Amino acid sequence: ALAYFEAMGDQPFFSLIFSSSNHKPFEIPAGKVETRGGPEGPRDTAVAYADYALGQFVAMARASSYWDNTVFLVVSDHNSRVKGANLIPIEHFHIPGVIIGGSIEPRLVPGITSQIDLLPTLLSLMGVDSRHPAIGHDLTLPQYAQGGGRAQLQFHDTQGWMVPGKVVIMQPNLPIQSYSYEPGSNLQALTEAPVELEQQALAHALWPVMMIKNKSYRP
Repeated sequence: ALAYFEAMGDQPFFSLIFSSSNHKPFEIPAGKVETRGGPEGPRDTAVAYADYALGQFVAMARASSYWDNTVFLVVSDHNSRVKGANLIPIEHFHIPGVIIGGSIEPRLVPGITSQIDLLPTLLSLMGVDSRHPAIGHDLTLPQYAQGGGRAQLQFHDTQGWMVPGKVVIMQPNLPIQSYSYEPGSNLQALTEAPVELEQQALAHALWPVMMIKNKSYRP
């Protein structure tokens, strides 16, 4: 990847590097990281190697000719174990999203934020003035300095929409359900449905499928 990026010269480019460290067969180069023991040892060792490799990549990228003119995003889709008795194991979808690059000023976005916010934020950081179908929030704008304020979750066929203190859950062929939720606690069914919030949740769940199926977006 580093050699490919260098070869691009001054030409703008987009590239994706995908790591599957959390999946079998957990085969990694020998002698790079300490081998972990226990039943999850191979998985934990592979994850440790992914951390090592990412660190090496960033260190070399910092010394490259394109570092000052490139925006990097490091993000995952869920943490190492997605499981739980809840309809959606919300705590397992608390993930890191790190944006770095020579032009990036360090800051922390403390509030609820979703992966859907990353695209418009990256375009803004790159100085791209564009029209696009992305429904996320640009986290560089003052009104979103504390976060996007909501997160979209998907667990198999179940979809969720989380805002501070509440989660809307949508399952196939079942009525929409709304719950109160605080980090570290179980979902508690609400006695009165927040109709507007449920409509927002359903709209965000349906929009991508409808847009693609109906070819609603034209660049």
